[in-house]
Amino acid sequence: MKLPAFLIILCLCLTGCASDKQKHFAVGVAASSWVYSETGDRSLACLAALGAGVAKEIYDARNGSADTKDAVATVFGCSVTWAWD
Repeated sequence: MKLPAFLIILCLCLTGCASDKQKHFAVGVAASSWVYSETGDRSLACLAALGAGVAKEIYDARNGSADTKDAVATVFGCSVTWAWD
């Protein structure tokens, strides 16, 4: 049941999103997957994706180009950690 939900989320995010959002999603996947492989804790894995997204937007805010949708796309990357068991 988890795999079809993941595929739906992935298709929705990647087909209708800008290239930048896809990159944010991929970073969220990478960060959460790495933390999950090290700790075995999905909550910490999603916190890692959240931290990466927020840190990047704080950095972007210095230039006046912060976008909350980018942070959300990064956090959605942790859905891969939840979908694959």
